[in-house]
Amino acid sequence: MTINALWIPAWYELDPSIVVGIAEEFVFQQAAANEALKFYSGKEGSDAVKATGTISAIHHNVLGDIESVDAQGLDYTLVLRDGRRLLVNAEENPGLIYEWVDDSWQPSDMVITDWQLTVKFAALSPLMPIK
Repeated sequence: MTINALWIPAWYELDPSIVVGIAEEFVFQQAAANEALKFYSGKEGSDAVKATGTISAIHHNVLGDIESVDAQGLDYTLVLRDGRRLLVNAEENPGLIYEWVDDSWQPSDMVITDWQLTVKFAALSPLMPIK
């Protein structure tokens, strides 16, 4: 059974890195009934829960399918399924995009206003409180 979770960046090194195919323990916000499962960033101030799972796909409504998001540091690196690499500022101008072109990072003309990603899990264990 496929389970979806939303990855909504809080920027400033608050977000988890995610990679298609990785199997590990993930931390999510404690969701209210009928609320979408969301990755925990600490920004929301809500309780956190954990579960072990395997990411099978990552998708963005504009960028399409994504292979990985490296959220370490003050610039996030996204690798798209088509091979393109994007560097997204996560500190001074959150969301400002650079593209890897001709062996260097170049400013991009792309403007993304909604960075929400849908992350599909091939399997996810039951959510457990973090003690």
